Amino acid sequence: MKQVEVKEQYKRERVEKLKKLNSDAFSYRYLIEDQVTDAITEGNRSMLEDTLKIINLDEMLEYLGEEGKEFQLRNFKNQLIIVNTYCRIAAKNGGVLPLYLHLISERFSILIEDAESIQYLRENVYYEIYREYCQAVIDFSTLTYSSAMTEVVSYITENLTSELTLTNIASIFGMHPVHLARKFKQETGTTFIGYVNQQRIYLAKYYFHLGNYQLSEVANLSGFNSHSYFTKVFKKITGQTPTKYIKQLPINEKA
Repeated sequence: MKQVEVKEQYKRERVEKLKKLNSDAFSYRYLIEDQVTDAITEGNRSMLEDTLKIINLDEMLEYLGEEGKEFQLRNFKNQLIIVNTYCRIAAKNGGVLPLYLHLISERFSILIEDAESIQYLRENVYYEIYREYCQAVIDFSTLTYSSAMTEVVSYITENLTSELTLTNIASIFGMHPVHLARKFKQETGTTFIGYVNQQRIYLAKYYFHLGNYQLSEVANLSGFNSHSYFTKVFKKITGQTPTKYIKQLPINEKA
């Protein structure tokens, strides 16, 4: 075979291989996207974890290009921005209220942009985006709530930094406090104060990621009047103290 023909054959093989790689990447990406969005919308943690197990992140990172670490990091960040967007839409379809979606979305946007290495994004962001949105649906979906309860939780979300007590909320909606407490636990699966605290802690996380406030300021901005109570609630919900959480933020992380 002539040298020219060998070169042409090599070019054709290379093009076909590239087409196959692109096709595989496209199919793989959308297969994963469909499965994780379904799991998030349904609030199905088991289905989500099963799907995450089949993701080959090393293989996925191979498609980011070989033009240098900075280029790869930017590409991975762009991919995570897309993930953040479709996970947010999936959680919205799962009945999560707008403010809660905003807090999660903005927090991960900050995490993504501030990260200085692919390794950090792999270990602290990629899988957690899916899990966080899925957990939001599990904890805060309003799809099964009655219209009255949807109004109550919407009011709570819109007034997180105000004084929120069972008595004043019951008064606002013309309900007896005991009836509201019982109905709240029945429909949301948690107590009134537990629900309020969960939302306030996610608001606190958002402020921590901004990096512009002291711990005591964040406690106040999140609706807590007591620094010690804020620390106690934060640890109960997240499993770590606010101080430890802050130390793990990407602004304190070195590449």
